[in-house]
Amino acid sequence: MTMKTSGITIASATTEDRPAIAELTRRSYSHYGLDSDPDWWKRYEQLTRDTLLFEEKAERIVALQGNELVGSVLLCPPYEWELDGKTISNPYPEMRLLAVSAAFRDRGIGGALIADCERRTANGGFDSITLHTTSLMQTAKAMYERRDYRRYPRIDFQPIPGFIVWGYRKEFVPTVECQS
Repeated sequence: MTMKTSGITIASATTEDRPAIAELTRRSYSHYGLDSDPDWWKRYEQLTRDTLLFEEKAERIVALQGNELVGSVLLCPPYEWELDGKTISNPYPEMRLLAVSAAFRDRGIGGALIADCERRTANGGFDSITLHTTSLMQTAKAMYERRDYRRYPRIDFQPIPGFIVWGYRKEFVPTVECQS
């Protein structure tokens, strides 16, 4: 499905879009590396790139202005995985790696990508969507909280000691049809 908003088109990505999505995300996240352990950040960048290029279960959603890629996000299915002997189980879809080109920020593109993930999740029959964020991502964290995402510690994890990746969840309000 394709959706247009304020000159921006929100659409499903193609396989050919993957390298551009990975590069957009790397550029969009690069400033976080300045406040991170260099070894950890290098590993994070590689894991992020591999996810964006090769994760087959995720839906890739892009924001385009004309033919220019200006934003992207992944929408991943529910999962269960193990980290350091702890099982993390998430029964809801998860929005990951939201990125907007620096030149296009503050234009509602991130919000449009989030809204599309929420719409796809609700249309898929789920009553909630989740995401992860960190202390490095204060602007994103504030945006999610304004959109009614609330802490969901069930999916918190620590990729390195002392660095907590916080889980958030948004529950959808069911709509009630009026009968006349």
